[in-house]
Amino acid sequence: MGKSPASRRAAGLLRRRCALACALLALLTGACATGQGETKGPLLLHPLPPTAEHYAMVQGALVYSEAGLLVSVRPWDWRLVEEEFRRGGMKSPYGDRDGDASHFFFLRVRFENRSAVTLVFNPLGASLRSGEEPTPALETSDLYALAGDEPDLPARAAAFRRSTFEGLAQVRPGESLERYLVFPQPQGATQVVVALRDLYLGKRGFDLEFPFETFPGAVP
Repeated sequence: MGKSPASRRAAGLLRRRCALACALLALLTGACATGQGETKGPLLLHPLPPTAEHYAMVQGALVYSEAGLLVSVRPWDWRLVEEEFRRGGMKSPYGDRDGDASHFFFLRVRFENRSAVTLVFNPLGASLRSGEEPTPALETSDLYALAGDEPDLPARAAAFRRSTFEGLAQVRPGESLERYLVFPQPQGATQVVVALRDLYLGKRGFDLEFPFETFPGAVP
């Protein structure tokens, strides 16, 4: 007897969380061997020209537009992220030193609901794939691996929740929502795909993919 869809879904989520744990461990220890050569400096993302229907590249972002829905995914420079927290007087979830945020990919994701029904997005369905096993987006609980028992962890967690998708997101008709999805950088990757699952416009589900190429940035 085969596994139920719910069981397969749970097993897939567990595999993705394990992949994220490994990525965070590699980030913290610097001991991830990729066999693809060592990258100097952090990786940055650039969108690849889309070929699938309903996708387009618009001013540096990949955009999906169809049936009352618009989804824009734009790579964001880690230096702009650090400056954003600094300007807002907030504790950065990614560390206080210049360059701490350079270990992550930041994607600025915007949902525009142009329909008459509610748009629902579950960030647990978001992932970044550079190999066989996709890595899920960071959650607040992952900050414990980054910050440990630091006394200012609650402030960092609050800043993370304000800037990212945390929990189920709902966008009413005529409204929009824009926040970050954050992923640990897979070392040595030359191309990655950002996938958005668990995205619904009313009863209709969407399964979207946004491809990017990587290039080395300057050493912080």
